[in-house]
Amino acid sequence: MSTPHIVSPAEYLPRDTADVVRTVRNSRDRSRPLTVHGGDPATDGLTLPDQQTVVSLRRMNAIVDLNLGRRTVRVQAGARLSDIDRRLGAHGLGLPVVGDHRDITAGGFASVGGVSTASHRHGLFIDQIVDLEYVDTDGRIGTCGRTHHTERFHRILGAGGRAGIITALTLDTVQVDKENTWLSTDSHRFLDFDSFVDYAYAEVTRPRDAVLQVGRWVDTAPLKVSRPVIAGQVQLGTVRFGQWSSLYPTAPTRSLRARREVGSRARKSLGAIASATPGKAGMPVRNAAAGAVMFTPKILTLRDAEYLADTVISSSERGPAYRVGVFAPLSNYTSVFYRLHDLFNGHRERTGCFTVISAMTYGVRSPYLRAESAADNLPATDHGLITFTCRLRPHALPSEQLRDIVTGIEEICRSENSIRYESVY
Repeated sequence: MSTPHIVSPAEYLPRDTADVVRTVRNSRDRSRPLTVHGGDPATDGLTLPDQQTVVSLRRMNAIVDLNLGRRTVRVQAGARLSDIDRRLGAHGLGLPVVGDHRDITAGGFASVGGVSTASHRHGLFIDQIVDLEYVDTDGRIGTCGRTHHTERFHRILGAGGRAGIITALTLDTVQVDKENTWLSTDSHRFLDFDSFVDYAYAEVTRPRDAVLQVGRWVDTAPLKVSRPVIAGQVQLGTVRFGQWSSLYPTAPTRSLRARREVGSRARKSLGAIASATPGKAGMPVRNAAAGAVMFTPKILTLRDAEYLADTVISSSERGPAYRVGVFAPLSNYTSVFYRLHDLFNGHRERTGCFTVISAMTYGVRSPYLRAESAADNLPATDHGLITFTCRLRPHALPSEQLRDIVTGIEEICRSENSIRYESVY
């Protein structure tokens, strides 16, 4: 009988579902809180509470079965989506929805729902799950899926691990050659927020045959610079900029292939430098990395496009930030976008708690979200995902103000029939 490998007094590395069962039961018997990680815990240098039990599924990373006839793949929950996708590629298959970071695991993505720039075509990651195995909070093994124990299936998906630990999943795949599917970027840039939102709404509601789509908006606070002679400060103003990118299939020329190679290497190098440069000294490089994401390359492969943000988003968004995501019904999309922007911008103007306010958006056509809406007696409709990332000034967001912001978001979701996305990035 195997036992879960213990890395430290607080961390366990199970190899299979039986190990997870023993760890959960041991944690319950000792009345210790349990935290689950798909891969390496991202503690950012923070120490875990002494009484915390951490279960890392990074050793449960096997691809158990590939059914070419049904186009499904069975994986353990700790398997990285990038590794699964590479294995599928050898058989002319691929995952329809993958995260933009290569370290995202199947169980972790399922626990938060899972969205991507292909969600306007394929919905959420959890829409691709046929069935799953889990361990509940009492240490019991269970299974559920689209056609059996469906209520339990919906309760576990997107629950962030609160309803049970996902240990294995069966996923739908699609027939695609991601290494040799070339995409051309149709980009439109905007200097005012109204035009950006109007264009984003048109593309979210009518994506045509775009393989991927994404819109990004950046709004900076006024930059204050101390005067060298006269007392006081100079205010240099704000930067507001948006881009919408729709990516379509294309046949690449030799010159476009060369441009793709140069651009890909430059972005990876920039991301690596930004990640390695800490503190204020790295801020210009991280801002440049963020800009590299805004300027989507003209041509790239489907696999490149899926992981475009992998080396730059994680570096450019280092540091304290407040993040929120909302699934807005298409009928209320523009209203939700404006109200969220006004909420964050208003707090920034009154207190200076935020510096850069950025937004990302794309369409989501998800059977799961339509079912969730219907269960809440809301119209069963398609949605647009709107995520905001607001960079914080240190110690500038007291708990009272944070409660006001959360209350404001909840009111927007309630009045606009929107669904809060509990975990973004």
